[in-house]
Amino acid sequence: MDVMPPRGALRPATMQKVRTLCAGVRHARSTSWRLPQHVFVGYPQFTLGLMPAPTNPVGLVPRSGADPPMPYTVPVSFDRFVDNISLTGDHQETANVRKDDIVATLKDHFTIVDAFATGSIPKDTALKSKADLDVMVVLHWERHIKGKTCEQVLQDVRDVLAEYRTNVRKNGQAVTLYYKTWPNVDIVPVSVTYNADDATSVNHYNVPDMNTGKWLWSRPRRHAAAINERAVACGVTFKPLVRIIKQWNAEHSTLMESYHIEALALRICTAPLSAYSWDVFNFFDEAVKLVAAPLEYDGGYADDYLDDYDARFEVLKRLRTARDRARDAWYLTYNGRDQHENAIEIWRQIFGSRFPAYG
Repeated sequence: MDVMPPRGALRPATMQKVRTLCAGVRHARSTSWRLPQHVFVGYPQFTLGLMPAPTNPVGLVPRSGADPPMPYTVPVSFDRFVDNISLTGDHQETANVRKDDIVATLKDHFTIVDAFATGSIPKDTALKSKADLDVMVVLHWERHIKGKTCEQVLQDVRDVLAEYRTNVRKNGQAVTLYYKTWPNVDIVPVSVTYNADDATSVNHYNVPDMNTGKWLWSRPRRHAAAINERAVACGVTFKPLVRIIKQWNAEHSTLMESYHIEALALRICTAPLSAYSWDVFNFFDEAVKLVAAPLEYDGGYADDYLDDYDARFEVLKRLRTARDRARDAWYLTYNGRDQHENAIEIWRQIFGSRFPAYG
């Protein structure tokens, strides 16, 4: 298909240059379909389909000085928002170094069957401001856990780390070890339950809950694998979408646990995602329905911390408000509507100041 400029748009002397440029566009469509901005300097811009392209196709308003340009379209705003809340770089190495450091500290006092890093950092669902790193330490059951309460097991770990600054995590399931540099680590001492038909195959881990005195089932590796598999099925925006919802949660009292948000994302997102504005609204819309009742997930309940009516009601109230605002914001730019400024203002009401303002 040939791409032709609007009638009268170019002088005859420039036609050969435009033909060369259009050939480059056709070639780019078959490969990466991104041309450097400087290619278009001095020439009108065109899109395939004979329509003139916007004078600023990436949706940014140029500004003087070194400051980055501010967004004036919703898609660019969301891209910038994701950058604002996401960790930069690969932190897997940091997670592994912290894990090895903890094993080296504990191994003289405990028989450690296994240890591995888990939490939002290895899963790439962490927020820049609220990143957490869990290290699950599998202890020998007969030597260190048999006959002990959850509180005693956690205290045993704290005693070994007495010379360091520690605390028990708010949910009563881990010992937080504070480092001089980011990140701090939640050490989760657990026992392991193997499958009945295969003594080498892990069925689940047993996590101490000091607040209830119960041992909770946990399958962190299976959960991490499910997150990665869904990211492949739904596309590259799946994990950023999870971070977006976590940021909303952080802006509104952090009433929901991270694990619950991830379990909801696995239930809601089952096909390739489209655009953040629709995907965010759809998440809130479906979450309102799912949070109304206990959410079964991987042999248990992902929302068992919502153990009374008031706690669940507060979460539902915030989800409904977010859903209604997200619907309004999405509609303002749906089907060619060009009310980006008003839409961005509503998205900022939902997500707070980390969502970029209109340029």
